Amino acid sequence: MKKMTGRVCILLLFSGMVIGCSSRSDMENRAKKQKETEIKQQEVPFDQPLPRDYTGTLSMWSWDDDYYKTITEAFQKKYPNVTFECTRVEHKDLPQKYETALIVGSELPDIAWSVIDSRGEVFELDMWEPLEQEPYCFDISQVYEYLHPHLVNTKGNVCGIEQSLSPAGLAYRRDLAKEYLGTDDPEELECMMPDWESFIEKGKEVYEKSDGKVYMCFSLGDMRQFTQEQEQSAWVNDNEIDVERTFGRSLRLTCRFRDEHIADNLIAWTPAWNAAMAGDEHIFTACATWSVKFTIESHDPEGEKTGRWGLMSAPEGNANWGGTAMGITKTCRDKRLAWEFLKFATLSTEGARALNSIGLMTTAKQPYEEDPGLKSYKSKWFGDQDVGISFMEKIIPNMKTRALTPADGVIHDNLSLILNAMNTDKTITDDDALKLLKKELTKELPDVKVY
Repeated sequence: MKKMTGRVCILLLFSGMVIGCSSRSDMENRAKKQKETEIKQQEVPFDQPLPRDYTGTLSMWSWDDDYYKTITEAFQKKYPNVTFECTRVEHKDLPQKYETALIVGSELPDIAWSVIDSRGEVFELDMWEPLEQEPYCFDISQVYEYLHPHLVNTKGNVCGIEQSLSPAGLAYRRDLAKEYLGTDDPEELECMMPDWESFIEKGKEVYEKSDGKVYMCFSLGDMRQFTQEQEQSAWVNDNEIDVERTFGRSLRLTCRFRDEHIADNLIAWTPAWNAAMAGDEHIFTACATWSVKFTIESHDPEGEKTGRWGLMSAPEGNANWGGTAMGITKTCRDKRLAWEFLKFATLSTEGARALNSIGLMTTAKQPYEEDPGLKSYKSKWFGDQDVGISFMEKIIPNMKTRALTPADGVIHDNLSLILNAMNTDKTITDDDALKLLKKELTKELPDVKVY
């Protein structure tokens, strides 16, 4: 027994020596590679293009396979020796994953993504390269003005650049609009319903005329979020939340949509909600640029043959809905390559053409000047209407947006809880919803004054 123990000790000692040597060797190799990378980066100024034969690797954590595949493959046509490493992470899990990596000192991706709902919080993490500073010297005026508040943290640093524009209006079924509202022309519908009050009145007529079978909207969820995003003020001001002023209008409208049979009670993004896109029981849905492919084209096969969808401005103005920004992390292994990719993906005409192939619109202004055709995007589901031109020339000019705050992610989560309660319990009034929201925010945000 003692002999066996001795052998084990010797083996453990030997293993430790091997591991120690291996660790030192790994560290030396990493240091050597890092030094080689730094030298390589210094050879090409950040304001000059990389040589075509540049070799390197970039890592990302992402959730949008279509975007990732489209933009990286387009970049590799220009730089064939560049490879990408992708780890799939759902956007709702990214804030915690970033925080954990920072706490334990584990590796971050070279290119970090940030979805709009939690961006105010994520941009406060000490992990982002300030893109407005050297060596990047990014000029924020290169992208559309309405996006500027969405790209900076509370220190004023530009932490990321938006992947694509996300303006939203209302998509509608032309056949149902013509049957129940008398027209399928977007301008006539906009004149008919300039505000939510007239939208509600028309919705009551539709519900009655169809014997309770047709609703104006699919769900409370997408309409609640859309009407909330029409508010231009930040959700937290001077470390205070005025619940009535900030959320009262949206929650009261949501209650009316429910009680007056304007919106169905489907849950947004569920299989039932997706399947309803192909049905004949709903006229309108909130529609951003990404919604065309992700929602309508993906779930209404009949629409491709009939071109039965239209796009119009929403009552009381359009909104920014969704969006993902990309930035460079402080631990990025090859910041020169990362900046080249970021410029290509978000600012270049070549990147804009790749985006356009999947129905997305670049956030940079210059590509549209170099190639005006990039404003155009036609979908068979929308017939003769050029939805790209509609978004660029009608939706964006009549759009409202707001500054982000670090508390937005918590507020989003609580608004979703309130909405679920309203959807399942029809006795909850708008006043009840506001009181419940105030109670939850007070509990979740103890350092913020909620009233």
